[in-house]
Amino acid sequence: MSSALSTVIIIAALLAAAYSLVTALRDRAMGWDHLAALGVLEALLVAQMAVGFVKLAGDGKGPDDTATFVGYLIGVVIIPVVSAGWGLLERTRWGPGVIVVACLAVAVMVVRLGQLWEGAVV
Repeated sequence: MSSALSTVIIIAALLAAAYSLVTALRDRAMGWDHLAALGVLEALLVAQMAVGFVKLAGDGKGPDDTATFVGYLIGVVIIPVVSAGWGLLERTRWGPGVIVVACLAVAVMVVRLGQLWEGAVV
């Protein structure tokens, strides 16, 4: 996996989570700026998914548990889309709250993807 891309994704996810937390604490609903942040995060995750599948297909070396790795790779891409829909439906401050949880989950899953690729057992 690309550690530089993973780092960028983690930083973007944590920044989106922090911004959404501030919005939730201010008792505001989700806005277009949240969708833009989730869109950027989604684009980065799609790029990571493409890199992950290319490395799985091309390298002889891959993760020990390929099924779990692929599950994380696909699952992490779904989270921002679902959180955007849920956040739009929830027109209270809990809409941005959903985004906070989703972005934190994305950051943790990206770290776990790196661990799976390197063969770390946690």
